[in-house]
Amino acid sequence: MFMGQYEHTIDAKGRTIIPAKYRDDLGDEFVVTKGLDGCLYLYPAQAWQEFAQKLQNLPSSMQNRQIQRQFLSKAMEVSLDKQGRILVPARLREMAALEKDVVFVGMMNRVELWDKERLSQEDMAESDELMGTAMDELDISL
Repeated sequence: MFMGQYEHTIDAKGRTIIPAKYRDDLGDEFVVTKGLDGCLYLYPAQAWQEFAQKLQNLPSSMQNRQIQRQFLSKAMEVSLDKQGRILVPARLREMAALEKDVVFVGMMNRVELWDKERLSQEDMAESDELMGTAMDELDISL
C-alpha cells in the first residue's frame, strides 16, 4: 500500500527519482497516466490491469467512453533506470504542469505525482471542517 509524501525535483529532460519507499511496489516498469485534480497517476502493473479491467467492463455510454479515453489514451509505460529515475513523457509533464519541484503522494493502490506549488494550493483549499463533513457523509469514523 502506498502512503506518505516525498518531495523531489524533475530535471529539464523530464527525469525524476522515484522515492525509494515506492520503488519495490511500483516495480521496474509501471504505468503513468493523467490523473484527476491536475496530477499524474502512477500505477504498478497489477493495479493498472485491475483498473483497466474496470474501465473495460463499463457499459457503453458517452460518459463511460469519455472516462475510458481520459485514462487510457494518456497512459504510458515507463521504466526505472539504474539511478531509480523515470522519464516522465513530455505530454504528461505539460498536463500536470511539472517543471522543477514535484511531490509524490501515496494513495493506497497508486502514487500521485504533483507539481509542488499546485499541491500546495490544493492543500490550502481543504479545510478540516469540510473534511469532517465529507467523512460524516461517507460514514467514516476515526
